[in-house]
Parts: sequence; structure tokens; C-alpha cells
Amino acid sequence: MNYLSHFPAGLISEQLNRLERLGMIIPDREHAAHCLRHISYHRLSSYWQTFVNLDAPCDDAPGDFIFNAGAAFSDVIRLYDFDHSLRLLLTDALSRIEISGRSQWVDQLINYPDGGSLAHFKPALFDSRQYRQNLDELERSYRKIAGTQAPDWTTAPLWEVADVMSFGQLSKWYNSIALRSIRSGISSHYAINHKIFSSLLYNMTLLRNTCAHHNLLWNRSFNAGLKIPKSLLRYCNGDAKDRLYNRLVIIAYFMDIIQPSARWKTELARLLESHPTVPIVRMGFPDNWREMEFWKG
Repeated sequence: MNYLSHFPAGLISEQLNRLERLGMIIPDREHAAHCLRHISYHRLSSYWQTFVNLDAPCDDAPGDFIFNAGAAFSDVIRLYDFDHSLRLLLTDALSRIEISGRSQWVDQLINYPDGGSLAHFKPALFDSRQYRQNLDELERSYRKIAGTQAPDWTTAPLWEVADVMSFGQLSKWYNSIALRSIRSGISSHYAINHKIFSSLLYNMTLLRNTCAHHNLLWNRSFNAGLKIPKSLLRYCNGDAKDRLYNRLVIIAYFMDIIQPSARWKTELARLLESHPTVPIVRMGFPDNWREMEFWKG
């Protein structure tokens, strides 16, 4: 069912009237109008789907819906605020993982005997099918950020170009490294097999993009092709491979290595505890996740 197909183009008051007709409780219309004005009906509709009664279609229009009994506009806003806080928490972690990955990429290429500070200009180190495209994308990023005062691109060292590299570019450059010894040198810093590390970089790129574009996150369905390190399998949920939870396990693992003082797992648990009405089962959380030793650290 497409809950957005009846998106009203009229005034906010008409939007509120429609929500009330569909069964939503809106005791403070002024506050609700403020939220619609600054968030938008369309964006919030992704969040109130959680409160839709799927077993009781609305008679007003074919394909329309009604809300569960007791569903309130304030519930939608609380869920929206939770998702916002969750994105901020993930954005912080993913930025640290990205920077760490860049650093390892630079370190391994610089210290490789045939590498050095200009290793990215040495096609022999990379897969020829991807090299030219990767280099062109990196040059565009470098020139865009450095501006007209940019030093000569052909002399830009690894540590400078790494600072303008996006998460997606890092993933592509890692995959294009021709020598397994270099790829393994990077992934071994995190005690992860190089093939699994490649999958993790790709999936974290997708997750980072979701956060960067402020898209709905908490109950999103992701590509189920995520490869999980064997050491973390017992903490993941094999019945919810496409949900966020397994990705949170991966991020928490990286954060324990990169920034243990951030106590990222504690911050995640605190966020969940502050929103007890959020149905985290829809995020893929198993019932016993709080009893796992992994989450107690």
C-alpha cells in the first residue's frame, strides 16, 4: 500500500483535518501545524506508517488507511526525534570509521616498497578496470575542496588526497588495490578478513549516505548481502539480515577499536532506553540483545 498516494497539496489545516479523519489524535493543533510546516507532511508520513492499522482499510478512498486506536501526533514526533538522534549517533561513528580507514589506506600504500607518497599515481598498484575512474573522481574532489589555490594535482601526496576522499571513494579505492597483501594490511588492523572488510566498507557507505541525506533510518530495510566477521556472528540476528541491528553490531565493533573512550555502545543503549515505546524488533534487535556480553562492554 502506498501511504503517500493521498498526499494533500492544500493548506496545513486541511492536512491536519485529514489526519484526524483517519483517526489520529491531535490535541495541540498549533504545535502539529508547526511540525508540518517545518518538517512537512510528506516526510512525517514515513513515520506515521508505524501507527497504521493494516487490517482496517479506510472506506473514504480505495487504498487509503486508518490509524490504530489511540495513535497520536505526538507519538509520530517522538519517533521522528528518535530517528534524528539515531542518525546523529551513527553519523559520528561512521565519520570516525571513515577517517580511520583513510588513515590505514594511506599508511599501507606509503610503506609499500613500490608505493610512497604518490602511490595513487601508480596504476600498477591498482585494478586497471577501476583505476582511471577512481583517480578522476578523486581529482574532482581534490580540486573542488582545495579551490583555485590548490597545489598542482600531480604532486598532491596521499595524505592530502585522502582528506578529500569520500566514504564511497575509500570503498572503491580499497577494492581496486591489486595486491592482497596491501588490502590485508589495512583490514588486519581491525582483525577482519580483507573480503569481509570490503563488504563492510560498501555497506557502511550506504548507511552513511542514508544518514547524510536525513532519510528514515530506524526501520529501514537494507541490502541483505552484508558479510559479517565470524567473531561477531553470535551477536548478530540471522533472522533480520536486512535490518539495522546487525549494522549496529559492526559499527560498535569498529568503535571499540577506533574510539573506545567514546563509549558508543553505552550511548546507543541510553538512546534506546530513553525511547521505550520504539518497537526495536522492527530494527532487527533480538530479544536477548541486552544479555549479550558484547553489549555490556
